[in-house]
Amino acid sequence: MNPKLLPAANDLSGQIGRITEECGEVLQEIGKIDRFGLDSVHPNGGLNNAGRLLNEIADLRHALNAAEDNLSQHARARVGNAELVWTDTLIPASELRELIGDEDHKTDDDFNAENMMIAVCAGQWHREGLEWRFYVDPELD
Repeated sequence: MNPKLLPAANDLSGQIGRITEECGEVLQEIGKIDRFGLDSVHPNGGLNNAGRLLNEIADLRHALNAAEDNLSQHARARVGNAELVWTDTLIPASELRELIGDEDHKTDDDFNAENMMIAVCAGQWHREGLEWRFYVDPELD
């Protein structure tokens, strides 16, 4: 990653393009590992394939973090004719289960596997990874 070639902080299109590029570079390193192994090193020297993959994962993580703030400003959930907006409220499954009084699931993994969205009076909870993001009705906020 060349810091002089990074998209501007407000350039969402450029940031998404950078995510695509970094995903390709991660996949390229995975292909090299599949062909030559984790410990293989380029004939000219340098990092082995494990180190190169870690570098590309770090570049991808940086690209994702840079785009996340811009994307969150555009994230919406449509319910009928209304739009719910993204909030910075993110909680673990255990906390959501307690909040909604879930007694049907033995574990958080069972709960997460069965649910992608939970509707509540002020909005909706959407599963994001293994945690839950709240989308709120801006008129009720």
